[in-house]
Amino acid sequence: MVGIQLVVVVVGLAAIHLTHLYYKRANFTKKELYFWGLVWFAFIFVGIFPNSLRPAVSFLGFSRPMDLLMVVAFTFLFTMSFRNYIASRKNRAMLEKLVRELALKNFKSKN
Repeated sequence: MVGIQLVVVVVGLAAIHLTHLYYKRANFTKKELYFWGLVWFAFIFVGIFPNSLRPAVSFLGFSRPMDLLMVVAFTFLFTMSFRNYIASRKNRAMLEKLVRELALKNFKSKN
């Protein structure tokens, strides 16, 4: 168990470092920095103290903490996938509009 906990701490600290770098490079807003920092600290905390989930596990009717973690992880992944899909569709529509406007502008300038 200690080996897995060590890996969780190293991965969590690396993720916190990367999150901070993205913030310093202005790729993340302060709100995103705080959100991801909270996520990574929670990841480390649960990795070090897995029994801290026992009250939530029993309250929600799960049999093991891993079941709860898997449900939360899948929910998070599906939510992020849907959000990425929506952003992709929005970007595609904006790009299509820009290409049409540039094509019309070039066509009018040639005639």
